[in-house]
This record gives sequence, C-alpha cells and structure tokens, in this order.
Amino acid sequence: MAFGGAALAIFFAWLPAVFLVLGHPAWPLFIGLFVLPLLEWMVGDYQGPIPYWNFWALRVILAGIALQGLVGAYFAQHYAWWLVILAGAGSGYAAGGSGNALGHELGHSRALWDRRLAKWFFTTVCFGHYTQEHGAGHHVLVGTPKDSLYSYLSDTLSSFSHRNMIKQLRLGIEIATVRGNLWSEVYGPIFFYVLINLVIGYLAGWKGVLFLTVQTVVMYLVDASITFIQHFALHRKEIDGRFERIGPQHTWDCRNWVTTLVSFNNCRHVDHHINPGKDLNGLEPVPEAPQLPYGYAVMGTLANFPSVFRRIMENTGAQLAR
Repeated sequence: MAFGGAALAIFFAWLPAVFLVLGHPAWPLFIGLFVLPLLEWMVGDYQGPIPYWNFWALRVILAGIALQGLVGAYFAQHYAWWLVILAGAGSGYAAGGSGNALGHELGHSRALWDRRLAKWFFTTVCFGHYTQEHGAGHHVLVGTPKDSLYSYLSDTLSSFSHRNMIKQLRLGIEIATVRGNLWSEVYGPIFFYVLINLVIGYLAGWKGVLFLTVQTVVMYLVDASITFIQHFALHRKEIDGRFERIGPQHTWDCRNWVTTLVSFNNCRHVDHHINPGKDLNGLEPVPEAPQLPYGYAVMGTLANFPSVFRRIMENTGAQLAR
C-alpha cells in the first residue's frame, strides 16, 4: 500500500511528461484542478500508509519535474496556441505543487548538490531567490509582519499573492545583499531564466517562450495558494519587544492522506517549522496545531471564494489573528 502511495506521488509530479508521451498535454491541468481535489475530498479522514522516501528518489523526481518543463516548452512549437497555454499551465501546476515541495526539501538539505539541484529547479521557473529567502527569511520571521508569507484575516488569495511575490523578492535581495551573494542567489538565477527563454525561443519559437511564461505564472499562483493556506492569519505575539517562540499555534497542519502523499509530507508543516532540521521522512502530524479541514487542493479551490474560505478558517482555527 505504501508503494501505491509513492506511485501516486510520482504520477502527479510527472503528469506533464506522462501526458506529453500520451499526446494529451492539456490533461495535467484538468487533473490537477478537478481530479486531485476530488480525491482529497473522497479520502476524508482516512489515514493510509506513508512511503519512506530515499533521497536519491527525491533527486530524480525533482530533476524530472524541471526537465519535463523544458521538454514541454520545446514540443510546444507543435501545438495550437490555446493548447500551449493549457499545457504550460499544467506543467506549472506540477512545478508549483510537487516541484516546490521537493525543491523546498532539498533546499534545506545539508548536502551541497541537493541545494544546487533545488536552485537549478527554481531557476527554471524564475524563483531562484526562494531557497535562501526561505531559510534565512521565512523560517526566522514566520508569523511576524516582515515575513513574506504574513497574512491577515481580511486577506484574499489575490491580495496575498501580489504582496507575497513582491515581499519574497525584496527580502531575498535584502538577505543576499547582507551576505554578499546577490549574483548567485538573486540576479544570476534571473539571468539564467532569461537565457533559458532565449534558447527555447531559438529552438521552439514564441510558442516555447509562451509555454515557459505560463508555467512560471501558474507555478507562482500554486505556490502562493499553498503558502497562503499554511500560514493564514496565524501571528506570533510581540512580548517586551521580542516575538514569542515559534509554536504549534503558528502554522496550519493538514492530515489529508492524498495531500500528504503528493506534497511529499510537506503538509506536516507545523513539525517542519518547530523542528526545521528534520527531513521529510521524520515529520509527524501535530494534533494541537490548527488543523485544515480539507487537503491543499480543496482548500486552494475554496480560497478563490474569499467569504466561504474565511468562514471555514474562522470556524476551524483556534487563534486566528484579526
């Protein structure tokens, strides 16, 4: 059964490659938007076995996600324009979900080549500044106003996404400036993303560039949706000029089995923030933390309906900040 769970996670990670081979490059988007939320809703509170992930498997899966985006962009030259948009969006969905989860994990790794692989993946979707900003910025500042993922109860997914994108880049530049590595952490990845587009444009024309652009935009939207859900309106209190220690009350946990599989345990996010040194195989649910009522795909869909989403989160959360 654990093998089946691993197969499901890999299937969703490599959806664009699977359906590129099958000749239906638009299907990954529809599966991500409709089939995945349906699966999450159907399993409900069921808790099945969770696979143990060998790190070589994680590296191969992440490299495959990056490569399928580049290969998809090359083959986009043979699609109609409308199909280029749908295929690029499907590839962005996989990159924003499975790719971000694995890039996040390997970006935390002590192994240099893991961090370089994560940086390479994020560079292909113009998100190279994430790796350093996440560890040196978000993990230190989580739940405080300076955090790029800080949100308010009044926030909508749209308002959060716009602010989050700008704050992440600014904080990434600020951290890199202090550390003296602006080129390697911020400007270099942007330069190589432009270079990738130029190469794809030369090989596949404007359709290839459009594919990469759509992939990047959708990746950002999926990432913003997940981070919005993980930290929605949970703030650390300031006591005597210092913020309280990070605790279970500062992050949303999710126990949905399908989400746990396809996010490679990333939805056990409370344990990750309390114990950032743990790898994904060691993460455990934290019962005392605020619990999401549904998986990430369902909650991401509901986040597009602000009044419904806010009402659900208010009814579920124990310490929502106002």
